[in-house]
Amino acid sequence: MQHSYRHQLRAMTRIDHQRLDDLFSALDIARRVDYAHFVGVHLAVFEVLQRHLAPSSLTRQQLLAGLACLQRDLATLGERPAQMRHRPAGHDAADGLDPLAVDYVVAGSRLGLKVLKTRWAGSADPLVRAAGAYFTQPFAAPLWPKVCRALSTVPLDSARAGAITRDTKRIFDLFAVTYRRGKPLITDRTAQ
Repeated sequence: MQHSYRHQLRAMTRIDHQRLDDLFSALDIARRVDYAHFVGVHLAVFEVLQRHLAPSSLTRQQLLAGLACLQRDLATLGERPAQMRHRPAGHDAADGLDPLAVDYVVAGSRLGLKVLKTRWAGSADPLVRAAGAYFTQPFAAPLWPKVCRALSTVPLDSARAGAITRDTKRIFDLFAVTYRRGKPLITDRTAQ
């Protein structure tokens, strides 16, 4: 059975996606330091991704709304972007991302928040619970099917398919590099 490019993209980026999921799953986002790290990483990467939104990007409004929510959450946690150590290393290397790769990651990230939202909501820290703009942002469910349909129109083995796959991997890597650069000092000390 011939699969669409959407299925191919998922298969070709599965390992990259799993590595990233493993990093974020290691965080206890019910704790303030880990939650601030989670928010800081997403804010830093989304700031990079917004530069690659085309006017017709399917996730344009979702990404911009997510950025505003992440900024509010960071402020609620008492952090300012300048204080965070989450500036992506080599963020200029993300230049030239295919907007459909950005759409794939942004729309998919909302789907992945369901499990994390339960962990965040169980926090005993009132400040963590107060910093919930990103988790309580309205869920744009119709976006994921739209992104999947758009990906399914990309011809298999085309230059565009290769570019989207490469760029999706680059975005996952940008998240991972940013995560490692901004690893909270408290977590680092307890790991020693």
